[in-house]
Amino acid sequence: MAKLSIIFILCSVVIVSSAVPAAEALKKGPKAVEKWFKKLPQAKEKLNKLHFYFHDTISGKNPTAVKVAESNITSQSPTFFGIVSIADDPLTVGPEPDSKIVGRAQGMYCLASLEELGLLMTFNFVFSDGE
Repeated sequence: MAKLSIIFILCSVVIVSSAVPAAEALKKGPKAVEKWFKKLPQAKEKLNKLHFYFHDTISGKNPTAVKVAESNITSQSPTFFGIVSIADDPLTVGPEPDSKIVGRAQGMYCLASLEELGLLMTFNFVFSDGE
């Protein structure tokens, strides 16, 4: 069986982080939290841009994603509705599968649409290298 690889290219993932607000501000709502945060002397949003490539290999000698369940109607579905897969995929610096690994994408996805190809994905990105 030939090896089939699907590469998800994430141009950039933007994460905005800030300090955890006081419990009182949380109780009052989002505007109170924002006001509380701006009063802090070091209050500054931190912006991180992540750039990496996600490799999902579903067949061949060493697949990184495997089907663990399917519905009793999956075989009649044109969209493979009901398939559930678990994955432990490498995250790399470049688009080539043999480029430097900077982490792993660990999680699951399922085909979740009866009428069109639709994936529901839940993943943890575990970074092991890089800034």
